[in-house]
Amino acid sequence: MAPTNRDIQAATDYHNASKYVVRREGDVEEEFLGSPPDADSQSYVQDMEDRPFPFKVYETLEPIPLPREFPLASLPAMEALSRTGAEPGEALALPDLAALARVALLSNGLLGRSSTHNGRVVEYRTAGGGGGLYHLELYFVCGDLPDLAAGVYHYGAHDHSLRRLRAGDYRQVLVEASGSDPAIARAPVTMVMTSTFWRNAWNYRARTYRHTFWDAGTQLAHAVTTVATLGLPASVVLGYADRPVNDLLGVDGTREVAVALLALGRSDAPVPPAAAATPLNYPIHPITRREHSFTAITAMNQASQLATGGEAAAWRANPLRREPRPPQGPLTTLAPLADEALPDAAWYDLVFERRSVRHYDAEGPLPFASFSTVLDRSTRGFAADCLAPDAPPLHDLYLIVHNVAGLADGVYLYHRELNAVELVRAGQFSVDATRIACNQEYAGAAHVNAYYLTDLSPVLERFGNRGYRLAQLESAIYGSRLQLAAHAQGLGTVGTTSFDDKVIEFFTPRASAMSYMFACVFGVKRPRAAS
Repeated sequence: MAPTNRDIQAATDYHNASKYVVRREGDVEEEFLGSPPDADSQSYVQDMEDRPFPFKVYETLEPIPLPREFPLASLPAMEALSRTGAEPGEALALPDLAALARVALLSNGLLGRSSTHNGRVVEYRTAGGGGGLYHLELYFVCGDLPDLAAGVYHYGAHDHSLRRLRAGDYRQVLVEASGSDPAIARAPVTMVMTSTFWRNAWNYRARTYRHTFWDAGTQLAHAVTTVATLGLPASVVLGYADRPVNDLLGVDGTREVAVALLALGRSDAPVPPAAAATPLNYPIHPITRREHSFTAITAMNQASQLATGGEAAAWRANPLRREPRPPQGPLTTLAPLADEALPDAAWYDLVFERRSVRHYDAEGPLPFASFSTVLDRSTRGFAADCLAPDAPPLHDLYLIVHNVAGLADGVYLYHRELNAVELVRAGQFSVDATRIACNQEYAGAAHVNAYYLTDLSPVLERFGNRGYRLAQLESAIYGSRLQLAAHAQGLGTVGTTSFDDKVIEFFTPRASAMSYMFACVFGVKRPRAAS
């Protein structure tokens, strides 16, 4: 499928309309969304009474309880984070109900911690979500498993259970929608992730389409790591016809939409024909009193859809292969920890102990081995239908470094293929780090600010509007893995947002052709004050 210029322009227009922009007039700085401002967003007034209910609850379907206690995983967290999902393994790999329970709980389940904001309790999830607004849902489409009958199931995060939406094996719908993607065709189970846009747009307005794939990437990083601990293969699939997937789940494709598939396991049994996916009309708990629709989100989602399995197969047929960016400045070779020296934190424990950290010990150095290990372990890629497994990522990873032992303060570019970081500009840039990260002080205090920047032009030329989904999701998966690798070493980390154009200006001239995709920070946590 060769996208037209009109196709490419839709993503470019959305990206510009969803930027955080700051302008100064005299001594006054004004922040707003969009360049030029998006009319929907600028006229929208947030009402606390409209804050969405954070769970999708089928009110009349019987729950299938899932286990919460699991045997020890076969891999520690840091080793599992390094897996791509495409490692050689057994010819057959069949998940069971406990495997689905673990994947669901550790990527979208309740963390068991909550806080109160504006009189409302926020229950945190095992994978982070922007603003604590959890808009993603998980569905499982499976054949007969050892202890679960074939069907289409929804995961209820509120009570950690499955509810069956359809009885029978409907995997052929996904095989056809994906244009017979090999991973989908052999998967005993495919997890489908959806987003209900309003749950995030209540706060983030038109920028929500970016948040959709940032948060999806975060959850997928958790899911792929969880699957690795189970010794199962996994592959992210973005090439599928949207409407038949949405219809299979019984979602409308406008307010709630499928955003990614994850093929789980491997089977050599042929997928049987599927019955027609008739409409579903189960009562669902209302999510809001009143809903505002943002035309920029709707337009971007429609413009990036695929209509048929044939389009999906053509869309992924020739993955984009970027050439590594040659270094122009001095290189410092990294020194990551050897396998035997890695921390042995268990993945389950790491997920439940995870915290967003906004306070850093700026005076104490970050060990060079820790810095190196975070980069090494978070950048080994992941299996996906539209990415060549041996190709460099679509993005470049720029780093603002402050007080890393053995490394001069400055701006660096990471070179995976060289196991090195390149000094782009020497200097102390904590003030700049704060400024470009929407004036959030923790960015200036952290030892490392990681910016994932992508040249959108070749991505959109190859993949059309749907390439925008891919660019955002790919960076988010890498960025989430970086945060998890930092957590596994006892470091602090948190995702951040930034002023798009100020980011590019700061990293220019080296990054002048790039676009801001994703950002996070990490470093040594500041000790808590004695009580």
